Amino acid sequence: MLSLRLICAAAGVLFGTCAAAQQITVTIDRIDGPSFAAGKITGVLRAADVTALDLQIAEVSIAGSSWRNVRTRCPELKQERDQLICAQGALETPAKIPLSFRYSALTKNLDLGLQPAAGEEWRLAVESASGARTFTLTIGNGLLTRLASWWPADWPKPNAGSVSGKLVFTGERDAQISAGLTVANGGFGDASGLHAGEKIAATLALQAQQRGGQWQWQGKLAWHGGDVFWQPLFVGGRGHALNFAGTLDAQRVSLERGTLALADIGEFDLHGTFERASGKLAAARVKSANLGIAALYDKLLKAALQGTMLADLRCDGRADVAVELRDGKVTAVDLTFRKLALEDQGRRFALFGLDGNLPWRSDEASTAQLRVAGGEVLHLPFGAFDLPLELRGLRVRTRQMQIPVLDGGLTVSDFAADGEGGTWRWRYSGGVTPVSMQQFTTALGLPVMHGTLSAEIPAVSYQQSTLKVDGALLFKVFDGTIVAQNLVLEGPLGKVPRLLADVEMRSLDLDLLTRTFSFGNITGRIDAQVKALELVNWQPVRFDARVASSAGEYPRRISQAAVQNISALGGAGAAAAIQRSFLRFFETFGYSALGLSCRLDGGVCQMGGIENVPQGYVIVKGGGIPAITVLGYNRNVGWRELIERLKRITEGNVIVK
Repeated sequence: MLSLRLICAAAGVLFGTCAAAQQITVTIDRIDGPSFAAGKITGVLRAADVTALDLQIAEVSIAGSSWRNVRTRCPELKQERDQLICAQGALETPAKIPLSFRYSALTKNLDLGLQPAAGEEWRLAVESASGARTFTLTIGNGLLTRLASWWPADWPKPNAGSVSGKLVFTGERDAQISAGLTVANGGFGDASGLHAGEKIAATLALQAQQRGGQWQWQGKLAWHGGDVFWQPLFVGGRGHALNFAGTLDAQRVSLERGTLALADIGEFDLHGTFERASGKLAAARVKSANLGIAALYDKLLKAALQGTMLADLRCDGRADVAVELRDGKVTAVDLTFRKLALEDQGRRFALFGLDGNLPWRSDEASTAQLRVAGGEVLHLPFGAFDLPLELRGLRVRTRQMQIPVLDGGLTVSDFAADGEGGTWRWRYSGGVTPVSMQQFTTALGLPVMHGTLSAEIPAVSYQQSTLKVDGALLFKVFDGTIVAQNLVLEGPLGKVPRLLADVEMRSLDLDLLTRTFSFGNITGRIDAQVKALELVNWQPVRFDARVASSAGEYPRRISQAAVQNISALGGAGAAAAIQRSFLRFFETFGYSALGLSCRLDGGVCQMGGIENVPQGYVIVKGGGIPAITVLGYNRNVGWRELIERLKRITEGNVIVK
């Protein structure tokens, strides 16, 4: 085995005396050097009218990348004094690449150029001065895809673009490296699809000096355009820059000073240490002040939040951020918010004027003091409130919180959240202090109702995008009570929420109810049951509902308009009968009982009443003077048709035919 220096000396002697021989063949078993190895090398030099060189290498390895059967040919090798010149050679790998070189046997200087494609050049110059060698690699429009085989196996591979610039390595002991490179229309990707970039335009300036066993480096990366997705973050646009300085030795890579400037967002101070043996980020710190939340969301976070309830927001405000990591894990976060606003563009929720500090530690307790100026959930507005949080790791707790809602409020007691295991879950209990039904229904875009709404909220829990109520949810409305049980809400803020519940209503005031919905007037009270209720995107798809007069003594009167509207729901007949009889002279009638049922399934409502009769079913049973009985004739009614009838009745209080 020959050393690399011995081979170079032998080549100089060989090339200097080649004119005396017709053909010289040199066979070398193996050459080894730093990050370089070549085996089974055969060189043939033919001297005739034109001198030719043919060099074949069975296997060559450079920086971990290997090639087999590499062949270099120079059909016309010229000698000028101490220099050998090949102006039109070729490198076969097996692709044929134009090659040229100039080698000095005296100085051992080498100038080697490759032109793999039109307009593309890779040129290596080796020069010796003052006992040190300088290696200069000059690249002109070099295809990035040619570097794929040199890339570490677990890195995303370049798949598009070109690089131009210069890379210089000088010295042996106290070596120096400098680089100035420009990437145009670059791209990369991996098989997982979690790391990708396209149309990248950037410049890199790098300087490094070796001091004993340590490298000291500094540089700047300027981002002129392109998009990069690195799960879970997305970086696009232009005008970003990274300035960095640090050290590298056998144990670790240290970023001692780094500044990342993201256009329109802000600047981040970076520090970190990477342990080479373990392959882990031993420590890191990221800090930034006065970040623009709107640009931060649009340019960095939005892509990472796709598929979540935060995927389509309008944002505003400013924030300070500080994050610390140890052994690859986040150990501390400090956030300061100033006038932060988040508004879902689908109008599902909004939060306005969030101010305060949130300090978080992975292994010790901390307290956050936040203030919210207001917001809304599902079009229901809420007012300003304080949000005190007790934090410890991924556990969050607040003992008592009052949130103003219209002219009443929501009380939250013993709220506790836990994010252990990568899945957030929380629970709380509380209540609703009286809220005006008029304000409540107006805010939700419902027909205006009268009275007040109050509620007792038992334990409510949330886990895996599902909200459950443990126990009965009690509301007081229309001078009666509504109790919801077995309540489950899946994806409450998702695109298609799904609600399951059983609802029972007791002693609702019919006068308040019918006046609210412009149905005509009915005095009395009703009970109702809605079993197996299922709403998808807040629209009913299945239930079994029954409405009937409440037990007890109370005035029971029904107006002629209400009779006509009820008959319109069950089918034409009763209204026409009124118009043909003396009953048309009366404004109201007595009744002894009323009731209606609907079993919804498959878009069809199977209807019924108090009792069955040959013609159909009884909805209103007469009683008193004058009395009237209202019958329903249609057993099966399409749900959309029934809703359309109700809409036309309540909007215009007209008879539906």
